Amino acid sequence: MAIRVPVVNLALAVRAALQAAKPPPKLTVSQWADQRRMLSSVSSAEPGRWNTSRQPYQREMMDTMGDPAIPLVVIMSSSQIGKTETTINLCGYHMDQDPAPILVIQPTLEMAKAWSKDRLAPMLRDSPALRGLVNDSRTRDSGNTLYHKTFEGGAITMAGANSPASLASRPIRILICDEVDRYPASAGDEGDPLALAQKRTTTFWNRKAVLTSTPTIKGLSRIERAWETTDQRFYEVPCPECGEMQKLEWGGKKTPHGIKWTQDEQGRHLPETAVYICVNGCVIEERMKGEMVRAGRWRATKPFSGIAGFHIWAGYSLHTNSAWPILVREWLNAKDDPFTRQAFINLVLGQVYEDRGERDLSELGLLRRCEVWAGEVPAQVAALTVGIDVQDDRLELEVVGWGRNEESWSIAYEVLTGEPEGPELWAQVDAYLKRRFRRADGREFEIMAVCIDSGGHHTQRVYEFAKARLGRRIWAIKGEAAQGGRRSPVWPVKRPMSKTKQTFRPVILGVNAAKDTIRARLHVQEPGPGYCHFPADRDVNYFAQLVAERSIVKETAGHRYRVWELPPGRANEALDVRVYAYAALCGLLHMGFKLNRRADEVMAATAPVLRQEPPPSAAPPGAPVGPVVAASGPVQRSRLGRMIGR
Repeated sequence: MAIRVPVVNLALAVRAALQAAKPPPKLTVSQWADQRRMLSSVSSAEPGRWNTSRQPYQREMMDTMGDPAIPLVVIMSSSQIGKTETTINLCGYHMDQDPAPILVIQPTLEMAKAWSKDRLAPMLRDSPALRGLVNDSRTRDSGNTLYHKTFEGGAITMAGANSPASLASRPIRILICDEVDRYPASAGDEGDPLALAQKRTTTFWNRKAVLTSTPTIKGLSRIERAWETTDQRFYEVPCPECGEMQKLEWGGKKTPHGIKWTQDEQGRHLPETAVYICVNGCVIEERMKGEMVRAGRWRATKPFSGIAGFHIWAGYSLHTNSAWPILVREWLNAKDDPFTRQAFINLVLGQVYEDRGERDLSELGLLRRCEVWAGEVPAQVAALTVGIDVQDDRLELEVVGWGRNEESWSIAYEVLTGEPEGPELWAQVDAYLKRRFRRADGREFEIMAVCIDSGGHHTQRVYEFAKARLGRRIWAIKGEAAQGGRRSPVWPVKRPMSKTKQTFRPVILGVNAAKDTIRARLHVQEPGPGYCHFPADRDVNYFAQLVAERSIVKETAGHRYRVWELPPGRANEALDVRVYAYAALCGLLHMGFKLNRRADEVMAATAPVLRQEPPPSAAPPGAPVGPVVAASGPVQRSRLGRMIGR
């Protein structure tokens, strides 16, 4: 007997079936994120449903990433602005809406592992639209590993730019390169990892690449070079007072607009007074920022040629830790140290750091900074190190005193003449390194560590001298050859040195990184962290050698990198011995020496000594004389100091 189905029920069933078979509505990436992305409390300070309106400038960034008419998107920004989260949304969008093979490249394989565990996995677990798309990794043939996950119609692979194996050839339609300025020059011996990755997208007509990064140094930054090829979009916001559309800028002393704050009668900065001054002079308070940013828009400043570029910095962020007074406080803490200042410019302003080079650094400028202090060793010095350069007819050495935050004093510079292959010269060196240096109050300092260059014509003699004196921390060193501009640490993490003649090895120094540090510190203008003090007995030739080398950009196999180069006809011994003395300090720090703690102990134990003018003979006629530094008191030996022979 046939069963009769009511017509009305059959129609409803057909309609439901057709509705289920319809493709999902066409969404932009930002719409998908707002409707389907859930944030985990593990990976987000604001768990729950994603809401683009929390940071409105992200909307066009995400939607441009999903626009098939734009094959390349470049985002140059400060950190903590949400650029990584926008690329995670792009991954989720394609996994759910438009399946494709996706490759996400992090600077290292370890960072790719962390991204997979801490960013991708929570999104797949907590977003219902994505839950179940990737098979359980515990099942056989799941296609789900930490670095590679398959889903219907596509796959997502996580790779490290430092790992050639993780960049192995497979076709990719969606390429996401995160923090490209931290990529190595080459993926092993395979070449530029960015170029290798982009080649893998060539088989797809609808390919998409997204490059993101905080920038680094001008002329060397990958993201800056990519940004220069884009339409350069900036986010403009309306002034709440006059309505003028403008991009927010940090500003400066010579710029009338930007973030400004006041000082009290004693000249102390008051970051809590920070406001924004618009281009028309209107005063905008922090509480108005949310209204401004929500009413903002992106505006391209260059013609569009197929590549979209976005620049955004922390001043736009609506997170409480990016409030203008907080940014001012960060700047005040960073501005006086070249390293923290560069970090602020890169990570907060999202701008490249421009090496001032020779514009405000010259031998005459450094000569004018010379000063006279009482005694051989100033009061603030906590440790002495020595750098030695070996020439064919002499040895040149510098004794450098180090104080809190690596403020330095050039205590002595000596040239010991003789034949480096004979014993007499090395006997002079040994005697000099055993001498003690006095402060004005009679307290004595020993030399704590020494680095001797072994890279010249007298390598074996340097090895023999250093090998017999390792207990006195006298180290033979050799500069690392520049390989594609790699910046290794000044002092290696592991020091491959043996006391046997057959296996003795020098310490391999990252001299490029050391020269970066020395040059940056020569730019510091005020005594304090990193400042370099020089005595009045130095002549212009010493400073000419100190600044002799030039930082130049080279290019090998399409990769640009920066190296230090000595122009023809110049001498650089003063720079070399300063680098080696700094390396000796790095060796002490590597052994556990606490410079700041020792400096605090020295200053706490120093009896007050009144300043006094130096005798007329203390400086040569015509020498520029700076302030006289007060003498210091007795040194208290800390437990750590006794452990390393002090």
